[in-house]
Parts: sequence; C-alpha cells; structure tokens
Amino acid sequence: MRLSISVIIPNLHSPLIGEVIAAIAGQTGRRLIDEILVVGQDRYGLVQPPARHIETPRPVSAARARNLGAAAAQGDFLVFIDSDCIAAPELIDHFVPWLQAGSAVVCGGVTIETGEYWSMCDDLLVFADYLDTSPAGERAWVPSLSLCMQRSLFRRIGGFDERFPGAAGEDTDLSLRLRAAGITLAFEPRARVTHRHRRATPRAVWEHLRAFGRVQATIWRRHTQLMPPPLPLERLRALSPALRVVAPLLATRDVAALARRASHLLPGMVWARTAWYWGVAEGVGGVV
Repeated sequence: MRLSISVIIPNLHSPLIGEVIAAIAGQTGRRLIDEILVVGQDRYGLVQPPARHIETPRPVSAARARNLGAAAAQGDFLVFIDSDCIAAPELIDHFVPWLQAGSAVVCGGVTIETGEYWSMCDDLLVFADYLDTSPAGERAWVPSLSLCMQRSLFRRIGGFDERFPGAAGEDTDLSLRLRAAGITLAFEPRARVTHRHRRATPRAVWEHLRAFGRVQATIWRRHTQLMPPPLPLERLRALSPALRVVAPLLATRDVAALARRASHLLPGMVWARTAWYWGVAEGVGGVV
C-alpha cells in the first residue's frame, strides 16, 4: 500500500522558509509526499512551488497554523516541520518503517549545530531526549518540530489546542491527550532536522525557557494523572516567591547530567533552566 503524506509548515515571516521547503522537496522519499502546505504569513515572498501557501489575514499561533494546514491536507499522514528546521534528505524514508509497522505517531530527532553558544544551550536543554544521537523508542511526549501522525487520528483527537499562544506547550498537551487515548508515541532519531532558530542571546534564551515554564503550570492542571506536579499546585503557588530565590540551585541540579555532554555549556544551561523555574513561578501564581 502506498503511503500518502502531507507536509505542513507553520510560518511567520521565516527567512529560512525557502530552505525549509527545498529540503522537503529534495527528500529521497519525495514520491510519498502529495503536498507541501505552508500556513501563515510570508513577508519575504519565499514560499514558492512546489509548496502551496495558505495565507492567514493576521499572524496566528503555531497551533492554529498547523490546524489550518491539517484541515486542508489530503494525505493519510501528516508531517509537521517547523519553519526554522532543515530536514535531512532521508527524513521521510526513516518515518516509513514505523508507519508500515502500524505506529500512529512518530517524531524525529534534532541535530544541534555547533558554534553558537546560546543556541546550543537552548537546544540541548529543550531537546536533550530527542537529539539525533538518542536511542529510538517510546517517549512521554513528542515535539512538533518534526512530527508524523495519522491524519484521521489528528482530527479525532482534536488537533493542537489553539489556546496555547505562540509556540510553547501545545505539542506537550497534544502528546498527553494522545497518551490518554491509548496511543504510543514513538521516536526515530534518524528522521532528523537541523534546528536553526534565532535565539542567540542570553535574553532570547531566557524568554524562551521562561515561556515554557509558564505553560508548564497549565500542563500540570490539565494532565495531572500523566504529568503530575512535584507538589500540589496550591502549595506551589504559596511557594512561588521562594521558588525564584532557589531557582539557580534547582537549575544547577537539573542540568548536571547534561553538562557531562558539553561542560562548556553549563553556565548557559543553568541560566536557561533558571528562567524555566521563574516561568513556573509565574504560571502557578496565575500569570499566563
């Protein structure tokens, strides 16, 4: 049976979108891709055939853009790629064995480009379990920057929750709803993308991880059974001022294992993880 794939790329004026499209169009498994849908806005005019541009009248969240693309898609499987991710040529081919074996959801690995200190800190902290050097297998959640799933399942589960603003937390929420429905989440490191985001300053990394921390409180509230908070949320709310004070100590504890992979990144990762704890303190305190 021939697999039919729709690739969906949310876009908000990405200067890399042309390269992202070219990487998909150049896949060794190109015969399986029925369409490439880019959803959002493109001020640089870089969205060109073979991609089809679904333009939105105003900027929309990543969740909304992906849902719009899925609603227009015709393929039996959806592959979500972010607009700052360059797919390796064999990405689609590495998804195929999982799909043929019956997997409904499988995500790919992340390749970290070396050289830019703060970008490396951000990627290693966020995607430590999803690097292209990590072992394949089941995961508790799957990131959406390189994600393949059955279109029928995506629609049945309700797609991404559009109440998540920006691009933080919506993939974790989707993952936990899938797990609650009995779906196994698979990880294939060879279906990899190179993540070329633009968070190259301490402030940019701080704000990114702080946003992840804020939405973590929402995840805890919605998915207590599958992802319980370390303490009852009422207790965390009362402790939120103290949490900010001890955040650097907690962050140092958390990143100690990661530092063995790249000791020179330890200060930056402690900084980023501290930002996450600050975001958690805001989230449990009602700041969203």
